[in-house]
Amino acid sequence: MTTQNAPKAGDFTLSTEIFLATYQSELGTNEPLRIDIREAVQEIQIFEGINYNTLSGTLVMVDAGGLLDRLPITGNEILEFTLHTPGFTLEDESPRGYNFKTFPMWVNKIRNISNPNQNARIYALDFYSKERIKDNQRKLCRAFEGPIHETVRVILRNFLKTQKDLLFEQTTPVVKYVIPKKSPLDTIKFLGKESVSEKFENSGFFFWETSDGFNFKSLEAMISNTAGKAKEPVIEYSNSPKVDSGQLYDTKDGVKGNMTKVFEFNILKRFDTLSNIKQGTYASRLVTYNAFTKEFKNVDFSYPHEYTKSNHMGQEQFPDSPYTSIMPVYNYEEGKLLSDFPEADYMFTSSAIGMHHETKDKEPIETADIENTLQKSKAQKNAFNSFVIELVVPGNTAVTAGSVIKFTTLSGNIPEGKNDLLLDPFLSGNYLVTEVRHLAQTTPQGIHTMTLTCAKDSVGTEYIPNDKEVLNSDMTLVQGYDYNQFTIDES
Repeated sequence: MTTQNAPKAGDFTLSTEIFLATYQSELGTNEPLRIDIREAVQEIQIFEGINYNTLSGTLVMVDAGGLLDRLPITGNEILEFTLHTPGFTLEDESPRGYNFKTFPMWVNKIRNISNPNQNARIYALDFYSKERIKDNQRKLCRAFEGPIHETVRVILRNFLKTQKDLLFEQTTPVVKYVIPKKSPLDTIKFLGKESVSEKFENSGFFFWETSDGFNFKSLEAMISNTAGKAKEPVIEYSNSPKVDSGQLYDTKDGVKGNMTKVFEFNILKRFDTLSNIKQGTYASRLVTYNAFTKEFKNVDFSYPHEYTKSNHMGQEQFPDSPYTSIMPVYNYEEGKLLSDFPEADYMFTSSAIGMHHETKDKEPIETADIENTLQKSKAQKNAFNSFVIELVVPGNTAVTAGSVIKFTTLSGNIPEGKNDLLLDPFLSGNYLVTEVRHLAQTTPQGIHTMTLTCAKDSVGTEYIPNDKEVLNSDMTLVQGYDYNQFTIDES
């Protein structure tokens, strides 16, 4: 935790009180009955991710005095505390930390109860945002009309009744959907798949919660600024020794130690060609049927042909290059690319639009144009799942799910005649943070670390294209023969 001296990497500021509040009220008041469990707390875990609607976490505590017996725990409690990295305060105009005093978390369950000795019990309290509890109590059965980002705002404010901030990207066009008994968060998830960015050439939005509030954005809005250029990373991490003025660990912004140091680095996924082929990342064919016109239509998608129309993680150095994608461009078979086989992922769906009435201004109310959204959205999401790493780094509440970070690592290859180590040109570069797992140990020697899951859909240097067919020599140099097994058995 933070000391009285200058903070160091791994320090964190935790509120002096951690309140566990029950549904019971203080005698003679409308305030909930609270107990301060701060001294019993040993560990706090907080999780956020772009594929998860709300925040969640776990609080581990050692109860040596029957503290929880005073309530008792029933699954109808809330947690109130704050946690942030030194240098960021919750009073700032843009707070970069967790403020569970203003927006308490709901204790969902108690687990892992053990008795290390007769005088103490260890509890693990799992908690979620209140919106997740509310979501499981409600179903929507009504029509929504307008831009999807506005519908998301209405659902959050009117049905989940949240007062948290909403950071959104504008969608297009004006649409109308009739929701048949879906929960609020399931409705937002469905609408996210149907969303089309007003600014970027993409589709498919994510909805998730961070310490900053709720977010509703496309992948491209996460990695690109308003000018359509690559976002500057919020921090640069390196798992190689970083020397500054002769010191291995530097002091920056009053923080001792290296906030950018990587404790552990793992490659979770670097490529999966078979999966990308089967899931339609490289190519797909969509057969649509329009019930109004009684027409069928084939729509083929090719990843290399769509690649330069969108922004990507590896385009900060090569903004217009078609050769930084996860799929190298080469002669795969008989002059064809890997993306020239669209039936690898074959889909069929209805494409009827204009199903609803016209507005007073005679503007049609549409649903999403599936022919221009489904395949592109699938390929973009799958591409980000093709290049995934995991970093364990000093805790920093300014790094949230949806942030862009930079990571550099050394290459094992040393060019002939050189003694200097080189950066890995393919693993190094900008990444999108898709998940953040905070671990804050509240013991006197405790430290705040976080595990980042990071992904990118491209590389920081170009793959060399090749128009020569070099991987199919077995098709020309070897002749296979057909044998009848019974003939072999008789010989």
